[in-house]
Amino acid sequence: MGGYGIQIRKAEASPRAIDTGELIFKHHRAGHAQVRIETLTGGHLLHLAVAGCLFNDILRVAAERGIRVNQLEVSADGDFDGEPAVSTGISYSVRVAGDAPEDELRRLVHDCEQDASIGSTLQRRTPVRAAAIHVHGM
Repeated sequence: MGGYGIQIRKAEASPRAIDTGELIFKHHRAGHAQVRIETLTGGHLLHLAVAGCLFNDILRVAAERGIRVNQLEVSADGDFDGEPAVSTGISYSVRVAGDAPEDELRRLVHDCEQDASIGSTLQRRTPVRAAAIHVHGM
């Protein structure tokens, strides 16, 4: 496995720490993208993955089709239930404006919905398993 690894680790507070629900990141297709997140939980990251994947696909396919996207916002939301908590489903909303007729923009979004990797992966119930567990006691 490889290519899309991430890491999250516990950190001490520092002057560099950011306490905000909105961050602007460099983005490989949009130049920059703003992410709003209520708090950092696995559920929020799962929803961000769904929204981020569709966001990326819309920008990629729009460029391939010669459509300039002027505005793009993808939001995802859902809930969790049970013990352990399991997603009850994810819904998303798309707001897009560009230099193409509305029907072309709707087709763009529809085609990307059908091809979004993260959504497709979740629908196919991708296995999740530990690669390694390292424990250090006292």
